[in-house]
Amino acid sequence: MTCTQTAFTGATGARPITAWSRRLVRDLEARAPAAGAVERNRLYPVLDGAKVALGLGTPALETLKHLIGFTRPDDWKEGRTPLAWPSNYTLAELAGVTESAIKARLRQLRALGLVAAHDSAHGRRTGRRDASGAITSAYGLDLSPLRIRFAELAALAEAQTAQSRLFKEGRLAIARARRLVGQVLAQAAELQLTGAHWPALQETIDAIAEQAATARHARDSDGYQAALDRLPALERAVDATVDTHMFCPGSDASGSKIPPVIHIQTNSPSAESVKALRDSSSDPACSDPSAPSIPASPSGSVFKARPAELLAMFPSAAMYVTTPRPGWPDLHAAAARLRYDFGVRTDSWVDAVERLGRDGAAIAMFITAERQARGDIRVTTGAYFAGMLAKARVDQLDLGKSLWGFRGAAAGVQ
Repeated sequence: MTCTQTAFTGATGARPITAWSRRLVRDLEARAPAAGAVERNRLYPVLDGAKVALGLGTPALETLKHLIGFTRPDDWKEGRTPLAWPSNYTLAELAGVTESAIKARLRQLRALGLVAAHDSAHGRRTGRRDASGAITSAYGLDLSPLRIRFAELAALAEAQTAQSRLFKEGRLAIARARRLVGQVLAQAAELQLTGAHWPALQETIDAIAEQAATARHARDSDGYQAALDRLPALERAVDATVDTHMFCPGSDASGSKIPPVIHIQTNSPSAESVKALRDSSSDPACSDPSAPSIPASPSGSVFKARPAELLAMFPSAAMYVTTPRPGWPDLHAAAARLRYDFGVRTDSWVDAVERLGRDGAAIAMFITAERQARGDIRVTTGAYFAGMLAKARVDQLDLGKSLWGFRGAAAGVQ
């Protein structure tokens, strides 16, 4: 027998029969016996979650929800058929659109296999219910595909929810990494630091963001996750770059390595020449070794101490300094190593340096380390350090007062 295909002219006025529609019918019929009861109200969130994966437009979804609303909860019980028979005019009035628009929406719903036509002989939608509310006779739109495919639709919705969560959390993670790189590069520029390692950080975060955007556009969860998996390596690179090129032993307050400059003179310098030397120094923190550069104390406390005296007050930090006669660069380097060992995030550390200055950030880290050694911290060291920064943002951090307290404790004063 030869199967010939002729063009359908639509002379009967009925919907054309296509290979796709026949395959949908056979597929639904095969799965119908296994379909159980479905709670009607669960259909709404499931369809919302599955619409992207289905390719279901928002207008068609709106009409599908209207159709579900014309059914009753009992219609979705096992053994019953959920049918709805509102006219196109009624659906158009509900949606505030034309009947032609409703017809287009219904065509999409049928093409996606979400509804099926249950036509009467005259093509009109009508139905009756008995005293108990059960449908006794109805012609219109059969919503059984939703019940038959419910497990499939729920799985699609769950996958879509997981993907949306991945994209949302990924955006936040990329934004945080971009902010971290921006902070580091801004401070490096302010300190006049140069080198290919700084722009390399920006190039890396830009490449990660581009890879993530491409994967998101393609709805590729695996590709998006692959982009996010590159963020930890970037953060490690930021940590290494900051510790190596910004907070390294032997660097001055600007973060640039410089050789020591030795001035040999026979006469005592004048006050003007000393002031000029201090003003031209690239290490303002070392201009007065007995006065650490820290933010103004809210209580008006003024604290002066040499680096060696500070290390005597903070034995937990002293073990990170091996120089017999430490200077402020040695304290800065010790604080950077403490930050790394305690797991304080790089963005928090950079923020501390920006708000408190290098001396103030080092002292804040020493206080954190000493509190940790004494068992005074009930949370993590990172959270404690972040709490100090939070106080600094609202001008409530009093490093001077804290230093007086530690000096008193070191001297045995209660």
